[in-house]
Amino acid sequence: MDEQSLTMLRQRLGDDHLGRRLRIQVDRITQITGHGKGSLHYESIPLFIGMVGLFLRLSGLYSRGYKNALSLRIRENSVTIPGLPKAFDGMRILHLSDLHLDGHQGFGALIANKIAGLEFDLCVLTGDFRFYEMGRYQHIAAELNDLVPALNCKYGVYGILGNHDFIEMTPMLESSGIRLLINESAALSNGGETIWLVGVDDAHLYGLHDLEKGLSGVPADGVRILLVHSPEIIPEAAAKGFGLYLSGHTHAGQICLPGGRPLYLNARSPRRFTYGPWQFEQMRGFTSAGVGSSGVFVRYFCPPEIAIHILNCEDATPPVIARREAIPPDRVYSIDRDQR
Repeated sequence: MDEQSLTMLRQRLGDDHLGRRLRIQVDRITQITGHGKGSLHYESIPLFIGMVGLFLRLSGLYSRGYKNALSLRIRENSVTIPGLPKAFDGMRILHLSDLHLDGHQGFGALIANKIAGLEFDLCVLTGDFRFYEMGRYQHIAAELNDLVPALNCKYGVYGILGNHDFIEMTPMLESSGIRLLINESAALSNGGETIWLVGVDDAHLYGLHDLEKGLSGVPADGVRILLVHSPEIIPEAAAKGFGLYLSGHTHAGQICLPGGRPLYLNARSPRRFTYGPWQFEQMRGFTSAGVGSSGVFVRYFCPPEIAIHILNCEDATPPVIARREAIPPDRVYSIDRDQR
């Protein structure tokens, strides 16, 4: 990271936040426990990851898992948000999480091709841009250059950092066209009405999420959408009055038993919040299964997904979804209705 980028981050985040982030990153080289909501981080143990990969190869399952990891599906999720202004009724949010772009060469272009033709007004990326938690990251710039142009939309592209993302990646990510929210907010306006997008730093490993700072300048009665890498601060977010909580991190298990039962979910959160749509008190939420894969680039009984969230006012008519016959045969749509 050059001196100019360091100065920019100091001014933007403050010396305390930046210093703590950098110290934790250095600590990651020598330990497998984090400073956030998570406990042990098995994906950071090379021996464990190597053993899993070796087992899959010896058992003959690896090639099938690798093919599964490249078979992206599109998932539509209709969600009703209390108090949503009429101007945002029907708004479509493209939600990509856990890209792990360097897990497969050309993955950025593959995702861009899958997104081509989709309609969306806003794009959000909920962390984990690279495959490993440590080491180099500059090489994902090429994948970003293939992907980000396909994300162009009315309200722009916003993202947050995950437990795989170093703070030094910020200039590179933002130069690609992604506006990062690091305990920050952005106003989205339409027809004289506004909703707020708030993004926080990683809660799982770094524990540097700051909802108070993220909400600075956001009206008390404003409708706000929260981007968090993991589903581990749900009660705190609900207490702050967020209408929608978007996250990822869990990969929905990534390696699951038949029927999608996960062997391991790397999150301190009740299982019902670790995949798909959910509700906590008055706050709606969605935890993505993720686009990419980490540790070993495989998936079993847990397909990677690209989510489209369709926002509805409380008194609005649910959106009409295209008939199955009109859906391109190479895409699978799964529609989840909000449960009141």
